[in-house]
Formats: sequence, structure tokens, C-alpha cells
Amino acid sequence: MSDDSARIPRVFTVPASVPFLPTLVRALIDGELVPGFVPGADPLALGVATLYLPTRRACRLARDVFLEVLGSEAALLPRIVPIGDLDEDEIAFAEIATGTAAAEALDLPPALGGLTRRMLLARLVLLWAQRLKPAPGDQPLVVGTPAAALALADDLARLMDDLATREVDWKSLDGLVPEHVDRYWQLTLDFLKIARETWPDILKERQAIEPAERRDRLINAEAARLAAASHGPVIAAGSTGSMPATAKLLATIARLPHGAVVLPGLDTELDGDSWELIAAGSDDERDDHGWPAFGHPQFAMHALLARIGIGRGEVVSLHPAAAHGREVLLSEALRPARATDRWQNRLREVDAQLERGIADVAMIEAANAEEEALAIAVALREAVEQPNATAALVTPDRALARRVVAALGRWNVAADDSGGDALADTAAGVFARLVAGLALDGVAPVALLAVMKHSLFRLGAAAGAHAAAVAALERAILRGPRPRAGSAGLAHALATFREELRKLRAKERSEIHASEPRAAVADIDLATAAVLVERLAAALAPLERLSGSESLAFRALAAAHREAIANLSCDGTRDSIAFADADGTALARFFDEIAQDGAADLAVAPSHYGETFAAAMADRVVRRPGTPGARVHIFGPLEARLTQARRVILGGLAEGIWPPEPRSDPWLNRPMRLQLGLDLPERRIGLSAHDFAQLLGAPEVILSRAAKLGGAPAVASRFVQRLAAVAGETRWQAAVARGATYLAMARDLDHAAAPVPIKPPEPRPPRAARPTALSVTEIEHWLRDPYTIYAKHILHLARLDPVDMPPSAADRGSAIHAAVGRFAQTYEVALPADPHAELLRIGREEFAPLDDFPEARALWWPRFARIARWLADWEYERRPG
Repeated sequence: MSDDSARIPRVFTVPASVPFLPTLVRALIDGELVPGFVPGADPLALGVATLYLPTRRACRLARDVFLEVLGSEAALLPRIVPIGDLDEDEIAFAEIATGTAAAEALDLPPALGGLTRRMLLARLVLLWAQRLKPAPGDQPLVVGTPAAALALADDLARLMDDLATREVDWKSLDGLVPEHVDRYWQLTLDFLKIARETWPDILKERQAIEPAERRDRLINAEAARLAAASHGPVIAAGSTGSMPATAKLLATIARLPHGAVVLPGLDTELDGDSWELIAAGSDDERDDHGWPAFGHPQFAMHALLARIGIGRGEVVSLHPAAAHGREVLLSEALRPARATDRWQNRLREVDAQLERGIADVAMIEAANAEEEALAIAVALREAVEQPNATAALVTPDRALARRVVAALGRWNVAADDSGGDALADTAAGVFARLVAGLALDGVAPVALLAVMKHSLFRLGAAAGAHAAAVAALERAILRGPRPRAGSAGLAHALATFREELRKLRAKERSEIHASEPRAAVADIDLATAAVLVERLAAALAPLERLSGSESLAFRALAAAHREAIANLSCDGTRDSIAFADADGTALARFFDEIAQDGAADLAVAPSHYGETFAAAMADRVVRRPGTPGARVHIFGPLEARLTQARRVILGGLAEGIWPPEPRSDPWLNRPMRLQLGLDLPERRIGLSAHDFAQLLGAPEVILSRAAKLGGAPAVASRFVQRLAAVAGETRWQAAVARGATYLAMARDLDHAAAPVPIKPPEPRPPRAARPTALSVTEIEHWLRDPYTIYAKHILHLARLDPVDMPPSAADRGSAIHAAVGRFAQTYEVALPADPHAELLRIGREEFAPLDDFPEARALWWPRFARIARWLADWEYERRPG
């Protein structure tokens, strides 16, 4: 082979209907990728090759596939590297191995990432917000709370990553002309120009660089090394080159005399004119709205082939398409919008291929998310009934994934869920958020009950040891009007209640009215509740000591918060259980990072700490432990790339989920991003469409969606709508009928053959237990609902007050009536020397329970003072007669 022929780019593709990794490995072993490299069954020959794959999961799967194809338990495998996660040490080692001077090994500064970067950016945002003081009567343009600043900082970090990824210089901001846009965008542009000058100094001070810049520099260094050195075969597979640095590396590999690029699912069925419509650039290559065609699944590969310098016809397929021929169905369903007029003739030409493609596709159209999850679980269980069969659910909806895992549990079917849960939604994360809001929000009753009834609450004892004390505290002071703020307020409210209870018990039993709200708790033991309040006060002391401050460092608040969590979740035998297990370990690491991070000195008011803590924790994900040997897998779209299963279920196919809702950029609007050359939000739709197309190539495919999500109607995914349009009504209804089989089985699981209605209660108490007198109002209740009379007068049940009930007109009326009644009884014979002053004295005593509610007392006490003045004058005039 001549040198010229060796430089012809070698680009291959694997059809979506063919398993990608097994096909790739067999082609490499059989010598189809790199001329002259035919390792065959020699387990040592592969060691000189390098294989780049898109994700770490794909790298792990590739190792297993190599051993499976080789039929060996051990082999010297190629150097398998995730293309987006290169390491400088590995590059340096490769440079030495290939004869490049060791001095050229990279020595890059560390990346400034994680919490440090977010906190520093949040500081910039807060300074900007403080300068943008609104004019009198205007609404603030930027929310100035630390939590809002963190959210804006995350968006700013994404913008910085976009600028680095698309290789856009910050100086390009000077070329934007924002005069025709809203004032907000002009202000954000001014801030970005300030950040452009400030941020490099911050990075220089910390001797760090941006994560995206560091990633791209490593990829560029690897591309330069490959182009300059002589080494073994190099293959890049599975990547579409959506990032410029990655595309440059792929183009370099494709032109190497010993290199090859393998694309996943290149569309070779689409006609040439329609293929050209996928490109973005000229005005007539845009869609009807004037935006580039980012939403097509082949957009990235179209741009990559153009960068490599070859046409689609020069790409070689490594394997024929599967028998079901679903490539044609996908190509037509995802055809560019401006070329759908060709369906009229094209669909008739490929009618037989569409028939084969849709034959093994089922569509589940469930009524709601719960029914969808159960139908998916039924389909997964059916798949694994076959020996050695595998099945996978792929969905970006984590709520749906959790429902399916729970539904599979009813049959003890183990599922390997590779998706993670947000730390804030785990048991440890929820407990931490509750504790943060508890102590710094005055120990509100609802938050306090949520903490005490959480599974991680221990307070120095075993699980459930405080159940009786929690119930007593709830019935005594947490139901009804809110106690005073803080744990001291709980102790005060409990002491007040015990005094009231002592007075109540001092009365004759006949004087206790059954409807008295506090009479229902007259027989409970409050000693345990008092001990519980004391322990709560000691546990919450680290946070309560800081609650009165105006502003504190986030790191100081977090340290006190961690101590309070440890106190509340310590069972007395070992370390705090809130920091155990996978979620607790992740929570402990988060607190460690805050403690070690000097940037976490962000000033936060204690009242804002709870939401700031939740915002800071929002990006943390807890991965679930794997389930070895499981034949059912649950993936997110990213984790599912290059995986394989006999049956694949694509769940959550609704607009806003799959594809995801385009994320708006609060820093640059769409015209600004387009002018700078940044991706528009629709780019995510194209990536989601490519994942959908690849997964639809499985031998058996089940699609699912729910008609309602969160109680609101959900729109079917545009991908599903396109499939239905291309397949035709008859074929699509057949697919829906196949999906209805799983729906019917799911509905039959909980369907009762002969429901037996439960009769209403008909209590018949003995005559001696029945009341002998009822008020007129209770007669009405008796006629409408006799059971209320039974519950009240026979069982002596009283309705419990709501938790944290605000003072109502009934409380005002009770205080006023009690004051007037005491005055009338005390001075039945003769009036005091100053009736008005005595009425006010008695009123102050009766209004004492309302002292914990300053707003209500400020409104109601002046009214009582006016009533007291009128009543004193009226009694003074009336008594002589």
C-alpha cells in the first residue's frame, strides 16, 4: 500500500440494528479496521492497539466483550480510553512508549471545579446584584439571595464551558449589539464583560484553569501526539464528534495510516438532498424559524464527515443491517422537517421495509405514570422468563425508573439501576435539608414533626425509642397554635400546657366538657415529652446559637449544621447513622468539601441558609450499588450508549422528558448565542434524538408514555408522533394493540373479580351509655351523620387541631368571652372601684396564650380594650337599677 492510499481517511459505521461493541471487536480482531493488523485469536497481539470510546461504561463493557469474542478468560487487551476523560499522566506515558521526548509530557494546572468554582461565581453574581439597585417602584432585575446567586452561577459556569468547548473567545462579546434587546440583556452583557476581566485573575491566583479548557487541551495534546508519533493501530468508536476538540481528534485518527473511526448508526438510507438539509450554516440550510437544524440526530456526524473531508458514500458499514430493517423506519421518521414533503412518494417505495421495521415494536399508552411503570415492569418480567434473555429500561425520568424498580420488587426481580439519585432526594439528603430548615426557622411544628418522624432520627436512642414522647409532644403543643420560636419556645409552651392541665384536673370531672380540645390529652404522660424537649434543645444548640446573627460564613453555618445532624441521628452506640450508607457517605463528603473550601466563606443570613444549602447540594448525585448477575437493567440515555439487550423499553416518551425541555440561558438570549457561534438549546434535542434512534435498533422494542403526568395532560414525544406518522394508522394501531397487552396484564394485577362494598358503621351502644340530652345543633348532626354523636358522646373522641394552626376568630372569641365571664362571676354583687381597669387586668390574663402571636394580639387586643370600655360604662349605668 502506498503512502497516499494510507492517508485516505478510514471511516466506518455500525447500523443501529446491530450490536455496536461486539461488531466493533470482531472487526478489529478480523483485521477489517486497520490494514495489516490482523490479531486473530492471538491474545497478545491486541496489546499494541489503542481504542477510544465515548464513556467509562462503554470502556468497561468493551473489556467484557473482548473476552467474550476471544473466548478467553484472560487476554492482553488494547489500551481502552474514554475519549472525553483523558489523563495527562497517561498521555505522558504514551509519549514515552512511542519515543516522544519525555519533556513534552503535559504539566497542566488542575481544573477549578466543584463547589469552589460555584461559590466564587456566586460571589461575582451577588456583587453584581448589589450594584443593580432598582429605581423606586421598579422590580429588582436580579434576585439577591445566595441560593439564587448559586443558581445563576451554575448557568454562568455552563456558559463558560460552552465558550471553551466551542472555542469562542471572550472578546467576541464586544461584537454583540444589544441596543435592540431588553435592558436586562444589556446588563448581563455588561456583567459578562466584567467577569471576562475578573475571572482570569481569580484562576491565576488559584493556579487553576477551567475544566472544559483543561479537557480540550488534553484532547488536543493527544491529537498532536497521535499525528506526530509512530505507534500501533488507533481506533475511535462510538463518538459523534459533537465537540470541536473531539471532532479534531477523530479527524486526526481517521487520517492516520493505522487509524480508523467507527461511527454509531450513520444514516445511509436518507436521500442526498435531504442529507444536505441537515447541515447548518447558510440561510437556506436553516429551518422555518431561521435556526440551524441542530435537532436532527445526524447533525454532529454530518459536521464530522465534513471536517474529515469525506462524503457519506465513502463510509463503510462493518455489518449488514438486521433482518427487521428498522434503519429505513428511523431514517424516514427523523427526516429533516423541510424534506417531509417527500413522504408522499418515499413511503410507498419502502412500504415493505416499514412493515418489517414496525413489526416488533409495541407502544404502551398508559393513563398515568403509575400505570406506565407497572406495565413496564410486567414487560421486563416477561422478557427474563426466557433463559439467558436480557432486558433494559432506558428513560431520562428518574421518578419512572424508581417506580419500575419498586414494581419489580413484588416478584423479587433484581434490577441493576445504573442511574443515580440526587443527594437532596436521598434519606440522608432529606434529613439534612429538614434539619437546616428546622433550627434556623424557629423550630416550626411541621418541620419539627418531619425531623422527629424521619427514619434517621435517633437522638441518642434506638429507632422508635422516642415514639411515645413524640406523640405526646404533638398532641400537647404542636397541634393548635404555634409555640414561641426556638426550643425555648417549646419548653415554655409545654410548661404552660402542663399548668393548664393541672388546673383542668383540679376541676370536678363532671365539669369537663367532652368537646374541650385539651380534654383529649388529659390522660397522657408529659414527662417523656419534657425530656424530649430538653434533648432537642441540646441537639439543636449549635444551629440555634447562630440563628440570631445577621450574616455568617456559609462554612460556619455548615459546620454547626453538621453537628446538629450528628446529634439528632446518633443512636448512642456508634457514629451518626445519617452519615452511614452510600447517601450518608456522600453527605459527609459534601460537608468535608465545604469545610476545606475557602471559597465557602460566602456570606449567608441564617434565614437563607436552608435554601442555600439545598442549592449548593443540588448537583450531587449518589450512585446506586450494582447488582451483579441481574438480567434487567435500568439506564439513563447517556449510560445506555453502546449497551445491548434483547428487549429494550424506552420509557417516559413525553415532550419535556424525552426530548428534554430546552434550557434557557439567563445570560445570553438566542440571537446572542447564535451570533457568538454557541449551541442553541435545541442541540440537546438532536443528541436525545440520536440516543432514541440507536436504542430503537434493538431486536424487541417497547415504547411507553403516560397520558397524564402530575395530574396534567402530557403531549406525546415528537419522536413517537413521527413514528406514528411514518408507520401509518393501521400499523401504528397494531403496535398500540401489542402494548395494550401489557397494560391489560398490569391492570389485572390489582383487579378484584367481585368487589364487596363495605357497609357504613352501625354502632348500637347500650342504653346506659347513650346521651340523655343533646343540643339543637347536635340534633342536626344526629340526623345528618349519627356516627359523629357516637364518636363524641360514647367514645369521647375529640377532633384534633391541625398542626401549626394559626389563631382564628374562635381563639379571639374564647379570650373575650372568658374575660367577660370571669368579670361577671367575680363581681356579680358589686362592681369594683374601676371596672374598666379590672376588665383590662382580667383580659390580659385571658389573652396571655396569644402573646406568642404578636400580629394577632396587636389586632385583637385594641378591640377588646374598646369592648372593655363600653362594657364598663354599660355596667356602671345598669347596676344601680
